[in-house]
Amino acid sequence: MTEKEPVFLRIGDAARLLGVSISTLRRLEKNGRLGEYGVKVYYTPTRRRRYKKSEILEALERSAAG
Repeated sequence: MTEKEPVFLRIGDAARLLGVSISTLRRLEKNGRLGEYGVKVYYTPTRRRRYKKSEILEALERSAAG
């Protein structure tokens, strides 16, 4: 059994999934708040932000649970 490749989202897609604006997502990153929710920011070689869809979905599930 092979592991699935992670799905990475661009900042606009990640913001839409979280229900926040792009600027809010950038601010959460800058303030270190994304890490508190278990969401890490990954950068492409050209410094574009990417987010793992699985991390965002897990953060949303934890948020909804309590």
